[in-house]
Amino acid sequence: MDLAWALWRDGYRAIPEERARHDGEEAFGCRLLGRRALVVRGPEGARAFYDESLVRRKGAIPAPLAALLFGSGAVHGLDGQQHRERKQLFLDLLTEESVTPLVDDVADRLTRRTRARHGELDIFDELVETYGAAVLSWAGIDRPSVPARRVARRLAWIVDGFGFSPAAYGRAWACRIWADRWARGLVQRVRAGALRPPAGSPLAALAASSLPPKVAAVELINLLRPTVAVAWPGTFAALALAEHPQWRQLLDDRETGRARCEAFAHEVRRRYPFVPALAGRIRRRGEVLGRPVSEGQLLVLDVDGTDHDPAQWPDPQEFRPERFADLEPDPYRLVPQGGGEPTGHRCPGEPLTVRLLATTVRVLAGVPYEAAPAAYRPDRIPTLPQRRLRMRDSR
Repeated sequence: MDLAWALWRDGYRAIPEERARHDGEEAFGCRLLGRRALVVRGPEGARAFYDESLVRRKGAIPAPLAALLFGSGAVHGLDGQQHRERKQLFLDLLTEESVTPLVDDVADRLTRRTRARHGELDIFDELVETYGAAVLSWAGIDRPSVPARRVARRLAWIVDGFGFSPAAYGRAWACRIWADRWARGLVQRVRAGALRPPAGSPLAALAASSLPPKVAAVELINLLRPTVAVAWPGTFAALALAEHPQWRQLLDDRETGRARCEAFAHEVRRRYPFVPALAGRIRRRGEVLGRPVSEGQLLVLDVDGTDHDPAQWPDPQEFRPERFADLEPDPYRLVPQGGGEPTGHRCPGEPLTVRLLATTVRVLAGVPYEAAPAAYRPDRIPTLPQRRLRMRDSR
């Protein structure tokens, strides 16, 4: 069976089941969209995947998925010097200092929203709207022509469609077309002098760049959309708190809580699924994990398999934040958003994701809410708790 079809049908179970048919090997061959592919996992597989002399990104992700999730002309499809120059723009906007106001705003908004609610609240919806409103304000879009909650929901729906679930995929494309048009209008209005975002804001920086309006708009969405997408691991963080209530007091401790919140965030990203795999194309003949590869062949990094590799993570299905106590994760061992060094194709927004998750669990740990444990669907990409995770006021 073609791996693309298996992923569509079986979701996160597809690659583990295919690996089991190959006797659990670290690397195994298959077909992906009719092309020869080699699937790898583990630190050595990740190192090969992020070796730019061996693997390129351009043309690796199917066009219908790349255009939906990232947009046409986005940084994700570039290689070499073009990729480094475009990525630097993101790195300049996502420094620890520059995103601190965004993280603080999320903490304030989430605290107000959770404490103002009585009865039940849907944690995923709350996080989508909280992250969305905060990132729009931080990006310099203080007074959007469309209500912030509506923009946030449409960005979330784009993410929800990347697993090709029929109804979600169609809705995602409608939102993608709308988002591109909306963001392009913002860039054009700034360039025409009709809109003046704060100096140094992402909207101001992208409008001042030499990028064509369409590409500048795409990259603006590539700052906003991933921030809203943190609602997926954020919801699983709430689920983890519900299933491991002994961590609440530890996370709410003002003196030692920050490091524990970050460790908790790392374990949420490791334990719960989001991106099942990433693909690249082989540049030249070589060898990966003892398997020969040839030019044009696909190399697939098993993201979920790497994060649950029993050779790297003892009892990988167990939720243990203490794995990351006083430990900076290895960039080739923990790869929930991809891996590699910051100078390569590693996601520039990953440090922000960790900070947002750490802030989210700190706030939720200090709020008197309860949530019933809930299972998630492994056949649905991206997945969420099967029964929408609702938090009940326990005051």
